[in-house]
Amino acid sequence: MTVEIGFVLIVISVMVALLITEWLRADMILLAALLVLWIGGAIDTSQAVSGLTNEGMWTVALLFLVAGAVQSHPSLKRLIFSGLGNGKRKRRSLLSMMFPIAGMSAFLNNTPIVAIFSPMIQRWCEQRQISPSKFLMPLSFAAIFGGTITLIGTSTNLLIHGLMLDRGMSGFSMFQLAAVGVPAAVFGILYMVTIGYRIMPNHEPQQPDPKPPPVIEGKGGILPLIVLAVMVGAAALELLSMFEAAFGAVIVLLAGRILPLKGLHRFIRVDVLLVIIYAIGIGTAVEQSGTAVWLAEHLVAVSAGLGVMGVLAAVYLMTSIFTEFITNNAAAVVMFPIAVAAALQSGQDPAGFLTAVAIAASASFATPVGYQTNLIVFRPGGYRFMDFVRVGMPLNLLYFIVTMIVVSAIWIDFS
Repeated sequence: MTVEIGFVLIVISVMVALLITEWLRADMILLAALLVLWIGGAIDTSQAVSGLTNEGMWTVALLFLVAGAVQSHPSLKRLIFSGLGNGKRKRRSLLSMMFPIAGMSAFLNNTPIVAIFSPMIQRWCEQRQISPSKFLMPLSFAAIFGGTITLIGTSTNLLIHGLMLDRGMSGFSMFQLAAVGVPAAVFGILYMVTIGYRIMPNHEPQQPDPKPPPVIEGKGGILPLIVLAVMVGAAALELLSMFEAAFGAVIVLLAGRILPLKGLHRFIRVDVLLVIIYAIGIGTAVEQSGTAVWLAEHLVAVSAGLGVMGVLAAVYLMTSIFTEFITNNAAAVVMFPIAVAAALQSGQDPAGFLTAVAIAASASFATPVGYQTNLIVFRPGGYRFMDFVRVGMPLNLLYFIVTMIVVSAIWIDFS
């Protein structure tokens, strides 16, 4: 281990510890870590600000605008609430909520979806004297399920996709992750309406739900849905890159006056974008300093006795542990160079390992701090930290098993 690698590991360790304790906001902690790495010489100025030019980051920003125009459309609301019914058959209502939310989250950013629907679901529960804790955690988890299905389902997928493009790789296709995401989502929903429902708490909310982001109430008729469909179709057919498709969608929504030019910034989660920008710089330091290769070598050495599947499992579990205590985007960026190096040293295509990283970074169920949607429902649902551990740990295991099976079947070369 060189002095530079030791320095980077110390900075990363302190960063993770601070993120776990929540002493400061996540974006401030990552900014401080990035500045320390820059001042310490682990990265130069151009590498420190490389996140500003990352295509995945800009795609996320554009998708926030598309989501603002689409998510509050009346037809989408009817899709969710028509299946909830009167709440007398709670598990059926839960099932009817989770599948549409997962489907919606596959094509829209899941954080705004949960922010918008959580107060609606909470009011629906309170009107029927049902504990919101029985529905809000499943709402968050359903959004996470959907985010693992498509390229645009979550910012994490787009972030890894952008990093792959930066390295000259082909990146993810629109539905590449669906091979893992669809079966995992189906099993996850079935778990939540059976075992998960039984072990979920019956807490009363401790604090009122947070104010949702601004929405556009049904403006523009069906045009927002048409724009969304064209955007997804163009990216899926590879007629345009995801960035180009999202950029075109925003231009159409602005031209049609569905998105207001004044106050446009209100729809963008700047804190999410800052975390992505800072995390990319930190990930660059992990790679450029040789830390990623050093960790990969030890990862391969420790798990070599179990073969390539052992290395893949180690990459997945390391990502999963990171994402439960730091932001999912930070975990993905830190693990990206490690996964690539581990794959190459194992003689494998990095695509399979990066698929595992994308799934593991999003599949955060065991803590409330691992994913923003979990934080959104944490206080309104009256949850305790251990509620997520009890309900979420089996889901983490479920996603691990499904990912290992699918990735080994599609991407791993055993010859």
